Amino acid sequence: MKLGEMMNHLLQVDDEAWGMYAFSRDILNRRLLPEMKREMLERAQACGIEYAQRIVREYGTSDVRLLAQKLKLKLEFQRGLMTGKRVLFACYTPPDKVEIMEEPVRRAAERVREEAPGLVELFPQAGIMNTILGHEIYHFVEDRYAQEIYTRTERILLWKLLGLKNYSTIRTLSEVGAMAFTQELNRLRYSPFILDVLLYYSYDSASAETIYRDVLGVSSGKV
Repeated sequence: MKLGEMMNHLLQVDDEAWGMYAFSRDILNRRLLPEMKREMLERAQACGIEYAQRIVREYGTSDVRLLAQKLKLKLEFQRGLMTGKRVLFACYTPPDKVEIMEEPVRRAAERVREEAPGLVELFPQAGIMNTILGHEIYHFVEDRYAQEIYTRTERILLWKLLGLKNYSTIRTLSEVGAMAFTQELNRLRYSPFILDVLLYYSYDSASAETIYRDVLGVSSGKV
């Protein structure tokens, strides 16, 4: 399937569907009822927006590059692609290090220019980079406000035994919060989750199409 066709369809997918797609890949997905997930997604989305606005008020800018400086983040741009058990396009390492892979961003922007020129305004290279950076900044913000921020304080009971209880945070909520955060900072007209497809497309178009079909499948059912 052509990149432009996929991207135009995905631009119509709403935030709830993207969130449900993220949940579908979460190890805790089956432990939560659909209505619980929807409520959590709404709260995580609102949390990301709230903290974006809070950071802007505190530091006087929504420019993610400037925010990274003001927050004293150690920002590193790597040439290659971070690989291991899965492909990574960026990484936040506590307490203050953010790494972003430059090659995937460059290749994604080139594919848009070559195969979907009508979308260049939405996905310029600098814009993709700033979206990714905003996402990673949120994970730093989560650490800073870990005791109060919703995407960290919301937990699910994994097991209980003889009075002992084991709770876990929910990774999907962190990702949804990060997407809402960077969307607010960068004033995006689309969900940053769409970059999952765009960035993968340059390396493995078949996998990108699989993600695309999974997202549309969730969007049609939202379960």
